[in-house]
Amino acid sequence: MRDRKVKWISKRLKSWLINNLIQGRIATQIARLLKLPITAIKYFPYKCGEDSYYIPKSPDIGIERCMDGLPIPPIPLWQGYGKTSGEYLESGREHVQKMLEILREANFQLGDGKRILELGCGGGRMIRHLNKFADSDEVWGADVCAEYIIWSKQYLSPPFNFFTTTTIPHLPFEDGYFDFVYAGSVFTHIDDLPDAWLLEIRRVLPPSGMLYVTLHDEHTIELLDTVYKNGWFEKYLNADPIYYTQKKKAGMIVVGRSTDSQVFYDMDFFLKSLRSIFKVVSVTREAYGYQTGILVQKEGK
Repeated sequence: MRDRKVKWISKRLKSWLINNLIQGRIATQIARLLKLPITAIKYFPYKCGEDSYYIPKSPDIGIERCMDGLPIPPIPLWQGYGKTSGEYLESGREHVQKMLEILREANFQLGDGKRILELGCGGGRMIRHLNKFADSDEVWGADVCAEYIIWSKQYLSPPFNFFTTTTIPHLPFEDGYFDFVYAGSVFTHIDDLPDAWLLEIRRVLPPSGMLYVTLHDEHTIELLDTVYKNGWFEKYLNADPIYYTQKKKAGMIVVGRSTDSQVFYDMDFFLKSLRSIFKVVSVTREAYGYQTGILVQKEGK
């Protein structure tokens, strides 16, 4: 009996260690203690901590669907975007509509056989609103959380394609594969290797290919200090001494580490490094809630 208890405890401990190691928490603390670089390849496995799992052959046909007939993910996969399914869907529609508007102003249109990638697709909040392009375009979604990807592959494929990636900058596609890549509120959480990610995205774009990202910047900070003052996010950020003392001085601020970090840039600081990689096409404030949208284009080979 004692051996069974020890085995059960060791199994639970193993699961806890794996879950926290995957999220970078233990790896980060060990690295800091030993003054070593953080090298953990971070992603969130499906059913993390479970010794066994299965994926059903057929998805649940009784799941709630939107007006386009596409299934709506369960609440735990909403990432906090809305308190009702209507709010969740509307937030994605608004962010995609604004993105398409910015593309039109740059004379770039989706359709006609383009290849599109959403980096950080979650449970399909934005990608579902590209449904009208799915007949003509090849549309992919990627995320570091396999829970989102497994659900999306079950319920949103077809018409879309999905794969799990990691926080290490790597996209498993040939050079110049995608015509357009977008990342809504993704670089707001990349505390390490943002330049390497931008270079990897550049690799999979052809000449004249476009990238659209949204960021926290100095305008976001201004909104948090005024329009959104006393909200939970503003209180959380200002409780951090680095953010509170440096928010109007720093080129880049990171609050928290790993995939739950909150990253802020001074826009001039960000664009300075970006211009060595891409041509900046447009900068649009409040394109994604209080985040600023940046559209850039690949030049040359």
